Amino acid sequence: MSHLLYMIRFFQRPSLVFALLFASSAIANNTSPTQRADALMEQWIQLEKQNTQLKSQWQENKQLLEQRISLLQREKKQLQALDKDHHKQVDEVSAQRQKLITLQTSMESTQQDLTRWLDREFSQINNVLPQLPPPLANTWQLALTELDTKNPSNRLETLLSLYQSFDEFNKRISTNQATIIDAQGNEKVVKQLYLGVARGWYLTLDSATAVAGMPTAQGWQWQHESPLSPTQINAALAMIAHKKEAALIKLPMRLGANNASLAGEQ
Repeated sequence: MSHLLYMIRFFQRPSLVFALLFASSAIANNTSPTQRADALMEQWIQLEKQNTQLKSQWQENKQLLEQRISLLQREKKQLQALDKDHHKQVDEVSAQRQKLITLQTSMESTQQDLTRWLDREFSQINNVLPQLPPPLANTWQLALTELDTKNPSNRLETLLSLYQSFDEFNKRISTNQATIIDAQGNEKVVKQLYLGVARGWYLTLDSATAVAGMPTAQGWQWQHESPLSPTQINAALAMIAHKKEAALIKLPMRLGANNASLAGEQ
C-alpha cells in the first residue's frame, strides 16, 4: 500500500519522473522490476528531501532578501532625503552668499561715501585749526598727529572728539598759563583768559600789560600793537581763581587792530 501511495505521488510529478527515468537507465538491464522500482522509489524520496530542503532554504533566503530589500529601500529614502537637504542647503548657502555680496557691495559704497565725507570734514578742520585759541588748537593738533588716516573708524572717532572739544571750549570761560611771543619777538609767560573760541586776552605776570586776541583770516592773532588796560583782565582772572568776590565787570574788546575799544559785559 505504501509503495502504491509513493508511486501515485511519484507519477504526479512529471519532472521528477523524467529525472528518475534518466537516472535509472544505467541499472534498467541488470536488475529485476522490483529492485528497479525500489531503486527508483529511493531516488524519488531523496529528490523529495532535496526539494524540501531547497524550499526551506528558499524561505529562509526569501526572508533575508526581503529584509535586505526593506533596508535598501529605507537607505534609498534616507539618501534621497539627504540629497534633498543637501540641495536645500546649497540653495540656502547660495542665497546667503548673494546676500553677503549685496551687503558687501552696499558697505563698500557706504564706506566710499564715508571716506569722501571724512576727507571734506578734515579739510575743514585743517582750515579752522589756525583760527582756534592756542590751547584748543594744541589739543586738536595733538589729536591730528595721532590720527590713523587709513582707518575710517579712527578718523570718525577723532572727528567727533574734535567737535566735542570745540563745543566744550566754546561754552565756558577758560584760563591758561602759556608762553607767547610778543611784538618784539621775545618769549613771555602770561596768564590767558578766553570767552569761548571767539575772544581771548592775556595778562603779563606782573599785571602791567594786557592784550586781546581773536581769530582772523590769517589765524589766531594777539593784538600786541594795541595793548589794553589790564585792570578788568586782572579782576576777571582773580574772580575765576576765587581770589576775589564775583561781580559784574566789563572786558575790553577789539573788532580788529585798527578799531577802537568796545565794552563787552561779562
